[in-house]
Parts: sequence; structure tokens; C-alpha cells
Amino acid sequence: MAGTSFARIVAAAVGVFAMSGPAAAEDANPESVLVVGAAPADTLTVFSADIPEWNARTPTGLLNSTVPSVFLSDTESNPFQEDLYFHGFDASPVLGTAEGLAVYQGGTRINQRFGDTVLWDLVPAFAIAKIAVIPGSDPLYGLNALGGAITLQMKSGFDAPDGETVDASGGSFGRARLVAEVTRQFGDAALYLGASAVGDSGWRRSSGSKLYQAYGDYAVRSGLLSAGMSLTLATDSLNENGAVPVQDSRIAAFAIPDTAQNQDMLLQGRVESDWAEGLTLRGSAYLRATHISTDNGEASGFQGCTSNPALLCDDDGTPLRTIGGELIPASVGGDGTDGVETISTTATGATAEMDWSRSILGHDNLGVVGETFDYAGTGFGSATLLGNLTFQPGGTTTIPIGILLGGEDWNIRLRTQNLDEGLYAQDSFALTSSLSVALSGRFHYDTIDLADRLGTALTGDHVYAGLNPGIELTWKAGEQFTAYAEVEQSNRTPTAAELSCANPNRPCLFPLSFISDPGLEQVVARTLETGVKGNAGFGALSIDWSADAFVTRNDNDIIFESSGPFIGSGFFANAGTTQRLGGDIAARATRDEFDVRLSYSYVNATFESAFAELSADNPGADANGEIFVNPGDRMPGIPRSTAKLDLGYAPRPFLRFSLGAVYESSQYLRGDEANLQAQLPGYTVVDAGAQLRLSPGLELYVEGENILDRKYATFGLFGDPTGNGALPQFSNPRFIVPAQPLGFWAGLRKQF
Repeated sequence: MAGTSFARIVAAAVGVFAMSGPAAAEDANPESVLVVGAAPADTLTVFSADIPEWNARTPTGLLNSTVPSVFLSDTESNPFQEDLYFHGFDASPVLGTAEGLAVYQGGTRINQRFGDTVLWDLVPAFAIAKIAVIPGSDPLYGLNALGGAITLQMKSGFDAPDGETVDASGGSFGRARLVAEVTRQFGDAALYLGASAVGDSGWRRSSGSKLYQAYGDYAVRSGLLSAGMSLTLATDSLNENGAVPVQDSRIAAFAIPDTAQNQDMLLQGRVESDWAEGLTLRGSAYLRATHISTDNGEASGFQGCTSNPALLCDDDGTPLRTIGGELIPASVGGDGTDGVETISTTATGATAEMDWSRSILGHDNLGVVGETFDYAGTGFGSATLLGNLTFQPGGTTTIPIGILLGGEDWNIRLRTQNLDEGLYAQDSFALTSSLSVALSGRFHYDTIDLADRLGTALTGDHVYAGLNPGIELTWKAGEQFTAYAEVEQSNRTPTAAELSCANPNRPCLFPLSFISDPGLEQVVARTLETGVKGNAGFGALSIDWSADAFVTRNDNDIIFESSGPFIGSGFFANAGTTQRLGGDIAARATRDEFDVRLSYSYVNATFESAFAELSADNPGADANGEIFVNPGDRMPGIPRSTAKLDLGYAPRPFLRFSLGAVYESSQYLRGDEANLQAQLPGYTVVDAGAQLRLSPGLELYVEGENILDRKYATFGLFGDPTGNGALPQFSNPRFIVPAQPLGFWAGLRKQF
């Protein structure tokens, strides 16, 4: 393919230039975008001056504090790996989630290509300088931008004067955090270095986590040319206790172990040249290596075979064998299993882009054209060890006994290759001094190749291509009022993980076992959005406000349909059309020592096509364990209403108090796509904080989370509360992830 050849030339050229100069490479994982033209009128921006006041420990916490429409769901029960929803679309670290947001760090998409997941725990929050959230299905942001894109601009040495900063904090649940940053400028060159170490004992049983992150950036500016290189390093060990039966203790761990260990190396480089007046050339290249390892214990339900009680059989009565093919005696026990999984991905790619700013017949004209090329190779492996259960309050712990189960149901060795190429362009033309129109488009060509290392069932090649268009009209009445309307289209291709588990006749235990490789259609999203925003001043009172309405429809949406004999088993399928309909209003007012932020978001996320789903633990299921989803049924896990209020009061220049409240309405539990059961109740949670400048460069801050100590949950699902009969004291199939109780933290920040 000619386009692919051109992209490879671009990748090589940019890589050679970046490595031979004083700086190099940008971010990583299939799909890079640098500037993509002028920011859309509906962009939500969090500026660098607003970020420090939130003292956010995670990128998701920072986005939740600063962006009105964001909702967090803690599916894993770990504060460093939350699901982030925006306009009803998810950016999740959980493999198998329908990912509908594209996330960029330093200009490149960081969705992991094997499952399009976003590993928020690997993003250094302390190094974020600016955030932009672009709603809608903007085609310029490539794969996964179904409901929006999030761009994280990282710090450089040019962002602040020379100096060092040390930030140390600690408090409830054994949480301690240390961040150190250094900024240096050397004439036309600048260096930024930052590192953090976080320890958290957690508030639930066996829920401790440790994270280590480092970020560095070296940049140079010389005349018409600038270049830079950045490096992200991260490693962590996380306990993810997940959901527990509603009859269980809130601090319980239903099944131990449930852990994740993640490592990431991300080398990024960029170069920019003002080639001529009104013409700028940009390029980037990257290399990324990510390793993910998980460990999940649970009750097996195995027992002696009916035909021969001396042998161990699975739930179907089939005798179990070791990895070497030997039959397993029932005398070993085997009432538990320990599933281990590894995902190792190496990704590389490049982007070349040209921007122009010219006047055409007296009308302003801004344009951009660019091409991206990205390649990712992934090795996936999973194995299951036989174990024995021990019981702890409210749950079980699996102790492996050193026997690896054999057979395709318990072992996978899969190699995948993703190649993604995109050619994008945008032109914004001023029709009048106040009215402009922007036309955009992106052609994408994507291949996903799977190679089964233990057989042939998973082997297959898949190709997807298409053109996504967009148009936006913007009307500005001076600097105080802007109105806009846009129609856009974007897409996401099925992931390798979804393609490996898409056969309804052979459901798999996702994500620990994949079965076969039938095809799936790509998801195409179309968004219609309109809105207004503005600002006004009344003496000392300043007000910024915005309002918008949107509707996004996904064709061929992919969902995980429960099926088969095991908890968590099923298959991925195209489930027709889904829709997100809603709107947002937000305002910020400041007057002297007071500031107020208020927002309300409404999202009605619904299925628009009928389908049947096996959800045997749902009390409303029929005799075959099925529920029937009808058009108009709401999608689980997405509350209709989100409201946020933040109050700030600074009685003295050195002292500031803050109070924040978040309201989330009720949501249906996962496994109740037919809306048959009572919803997970909504909640209101209140946080508070104070900042005191003790001396120039020295600040003390105190934070309280959930200061009213509300008992609530952000996520729920239906499951077998007995854990394959291991815990017969539980009978209610409703599971929840309980939210963190009251907690306090204090910290000192010193600038040298």
C-alpha cells in the first residue's frame, strides 16, 4: 500500500532527525496526533494555573475535580485505576471494557492497543501542565474518540523559572506520597525532571498499593526550530479487591489474590520548524514498552468425578489434566484456582504534520494536514494454577499447590500485531468576521493480525478502513459570546482481545481464556452537538459560563454478552445501535476572595437495538438464564445526572479554604441491561481542604475526603455470591464496590 510506504518513510525520517538532534521522541501507542489544527469551540480547558490547587494524586482525580461532565467509577476498588466516564463514554484500565475515549499524553494516544485500555496509574499526574477535553466524535483524534478525546500536555523546563519543588504528604489508610521536581533553563535549552513515590495501605482487606513514577523532558529553542525529548518511567504493584456481595462486609475481599503489576517505558520526541511565513512543519516519533501482569484467585467448583471420585473433574464433569497431560487426583483438593495473565506490548510510530495560516480573498484561513503511522506487537499469555482455598472474614484466599492445568480452556499463548495508519486534514475558513466553518476528515487503515501459539483457533487477520468526516460552524460576538454547532464521525476497531473472544458457540472466561477468532464489525459513532459559552464582568464579579446539548449514536456497538457455564464467561458481539443523549451547563464566578464553580450534566445512555443476553444471576432472568434487552433500556453503570459544586474562600492572600460536593444519580447494575431490578442508589459526597502559605515558597495543605462519611458505591453488578458454593452464607446476587470512607491527609510543599 502506497500510504503505508509513505508513513514508514516519515517514521524513519522523523526518528533519525529526532535522535540526531539535541532532543527526540513524543508519546506512544498506536495513533499519534500533534496539534490537529485550531481547538474546537467546545473544548474544555484546564490551565496550568488551576491545576496545583487540587493537589490531585491521580490523573482521574484531577479530571474529576476540574471537568464538569466527568464521572468516576471504581470498578477495581483501587484509587489508582478508576474508570473515567465522559458523556457516557469510558476510558477504563479494565480489559474488555468498551473504550470510547481517546487519551493523549504529550500529543500521542496512550490507549493500550491490545484492548484499548487506559492505564491511568502509569501517567504521572505531577507532570501534567494543561488538560484539554474535546467532546464529540472529532475525526482528527483517531481511534476511540467516539465520545471525546482527552489531551494531557506535560511539563517542560520552559514552563517555570529555575528551581526545585518537594511535596510530601500522608494521612489516612497509610497513604504517603513524595514528589520531587527540578527545572533548569540554559539559554535556549531547558530541562524538567520529576519523580514520585506513593504507598497506600488501602482501607479494605489486602488492598495496599505502591507506585513509582518518573518523568523528564529536555527541550531546545533556536530561531525557527525547536525540538524536545521526554521519557516516562513507571512501575507499580496494585491490589484490586473489586466487588463484594451486598451482604458482605464493606472492608472484605471476596477473593484473594487480585493483583496487578504494571511497568511502562515511554520515550517521546518532537521537532517543529517555522518553514515559512504562516507555514509550520511538525514531526514526532516514539517508542513504548509496557508489561502488565495480573493474578486472580477464586473458588473453582471442582470436585471428584461422578464416574471416578478418585479423579478431579471440572463443572462439566470432564476430568482435569495437568499441563503435561496427566490426570489429577481428587486428593490434592483443588477447590480454588489462581489465574495468572501477562500482556507485553512494544509500540512505535511517528507523525508528520503541516500547518498553515493564510488569508484567502481577505478571509482568514487556518489549515492542517498530517499522517500518522503506528505499530504495536503484543504477546499475551495466561495460565491457571490449581489451588486450595482458605477462608478469611467475608471471602476466600487461594493458595496455589504448584499444579498447572492443561488444555485450551486454561492456557493461552497469543501474539498480535496492530498496524494503524491515518491521514487527517482540517481547514477552518472565516466566512465573515464573526462566522467561521471548519471542515475536517480522517482516513484510517487498520490491520489486526492474531497468531495462536498453541493451536490455530485464535489465528486470523482483520482489516478495517474508512473515512470519518466532520463539520463545525462557529459564531463569535466579540470575546464575550460564542455559539457553535457541529456534526462529526469517528470510529474504533475491534480489539485483539475482543476478536479472540467473539464466538457465541464457544464462550470464553474473559480475560483469562480466549477461544476463537471470528470477525467483528468496527464501531462507528456520529455526534450532533450545539452549544454556547461566554463571559461577563460586573465590577469585581467575573463570570464564565457554558451550555451544550449533544446526541451520539454508535452503530455496531460491541458489548460483552454473558454466556457459558462459568461466572464471567461469555463473548463479544456487535449489539446494534446505542445512544448517548444529554447536555451540560457550567459556570464559574469569582469576586475578590470568593470563587464558585457549579455544573450539571445529563446523560441518557440507552440501547437502541433489541437483543437477548445470558445473565443467570439476575433474578429476572427466564428459565434459560436469559434477559431480553429492548430499545430504550438504559446502559448499566452510567448515571443520568452528575452535579458538582466547588466553593473557594481566601480571606487572606496566604490562606484559602475549599469545599466541594459531587452528586451522582442512580445507575443500573452490570448484568441488568434489561433494567429489571432496582438501581444502585445515587449519592452525594463532600470533600474539604485548606491551604496555608507559611512562608515564601513553603505551603501547608490539608484535605478531607468524604467528610460526611457517606456509605455509597460507584459500581455494581450481578454475580454468584457463594463463589461456586464456597461461601454459602451469602444469597443476594447483587455485588457492589464500596467507596472510600472518611479520610484526611496533610502535606507540605516547598519551593527552593
